Amino acid sequence: MPGPRVHTVDRCGRILLTVVSFVAVVSAASATDAPGHLRVAAEWEPALGALVAWPPIVPEALLVEIARDDRLFLLVDDSEMQARAELRLEELGVDLASVDFILAEKSENLAWTRDWGPFALFDEGGAHHFADPRFISYPQATPDCEGRLYNFRIPFLTDFSVDDGATEKVARTLGFSNLQIPFVFTGGNALVDGHGTAFSTCVMLNENRRHVGLSKQAFLQAVEERLGISRYIVLPNFEWFGIQHIDCLLKPLDEETLLVKRVPADHPDYGPIEEIVATLSSLKNPHGRPYRILRIDTPPYLLGYFVANYTNSLILNHKIFVPLFDIPADEKALETWREAMPGYEVIGYKNPGRMGWAWLDALHCRVRAIWDPEMLYMHHRRLDARVEPAESHGVEVLLRDHSRKGLVDEELKLSWRLRGETSWREALLAKQAGAELYSASIPGPGSGTTVEYFLSAADESGRRETLPRGAPVGFYSFTVEPRTDPTAR
Repeated sequence: MPGPRVHTVDRCGRILLTVVSFVAVVSAASATDAPGHLRVAAEWEPALGALVAWPPIVPEALLVEIARDDRLFLLVDDSEMQARAELRLEELGVDLASVDFILAEKSENLAWTRDWGPFALFDEGGAHHFADPRFISYPQATPDCEGRLYNFRIPFLTDFSVDDGATEKVARTLGFSNLQIPFVFTGGNALVDGHGTAFSTCVMLNENRRHVGLSKQAFLQAVEERLGISRYIVLPNFEWFGIQHIDCLLKPLDEETLLVKRVPADHPDYGPIEEIVATLSSLKNPHGRPYRILRIDTPPYLLGYFVANYTNSLILNHKIFVPLFDIPADEKALETWREAMPGYEVIGYKNPGRMGWAWLDALHCRVRAIWDPEMLYMHHRRLDARVEPAESHGVEVLLRDHSRKGLVDEELKLSWRLRGETSWREALLAKQAGAELYSASIPGPGSGTTVEYFLSAADESGRRETLPRGAPVGFYSFTVEPRTDPTAR
């Protein structure tokens, strides 16, 4: 079986290794979206809520906000701790009907739910499972991808086997199937796009080689076989020294868009990060187009060196939770997030508590989504930014009803308008001959016209979704190229 496609790049942005396998790009969906393929859900997909450990090392206001519209899954040591947590949550105004308590000894040890926590894996038949990788420790590293890994200790974290066994307890409590994954795939250093692509720094390869005994090729093949990830982008370590978790460097916003930190030009990590950005700009996304690279400024908040970790934010359904560092740049960071994700509610949180936020560990590290096992999954390859004039422009979307209750035909819609218009026109999506594919057309507008559009769907379980998920405030768009023949109408 051929290994997945992997790009490993050096400090000069050169691609050192490319292990090639076939990655299909089709009009509506990539190969990993098709029936019969494993698929790991991306962060922006529908979730039931989020998993946090008690006592929390996130602001209590964040717990309140999670429970407001979603479910708060709270890890506690025992019934006594649960009672104390219930009392405090009620004092904060949280409706306990929105909280699920999960008994897990040494819950304080489990505060970094992102790193040891489960991935949502949908199997070849569309069934949902927890994917439970091994969790060994928090190794620190220099920029050398082949170099020594240094043990990272937090005072009350001495037994990482507690973390490694926690996902099984969460799965058992929630009634989910739990699949043991025999390699390290630490959540903070494994970001996925839902279409068979993963991003990590090279610490991931180093840790699996040194602690699991997997060569680079063996690890990549295991990732493809167990998780369906057929395209792995491995980037250099970007810190002069640290745990090198990629969620402190960048954030995929969808399968075509990456938000990447930008440190000041006099910061020692500036050169390595900009080299990584240049490399990312040269790569193609799963649809064969260049990645859209957005930047977020992360100036120092401490000692002139430690930078604000704004990429370490959480996307949870229609909200984005952003760590704030009590510096003037906070407001600009929130605005950057709002511009990047129109239609989402962007909420910032300072954390003056016992742990605070840090440059190598912030909000994303301490909260992990529990994805909806019965989600209404939608995927669409947006039209190219510029298209040739045509009588109509076809739009295709993949709709997968994991609830198995059935789609509501009259709610499957394509909505569009010309730029400058305020009202949307609609067309019903029609099922294609291919499995789970639906389509509709936008009548061809005049040359030079920009069209805005979005897709919506509902199923009989009551779930409703749009693409993009921020629609109608957020939408896709394309512009019709001017005609080259001046006599053409």
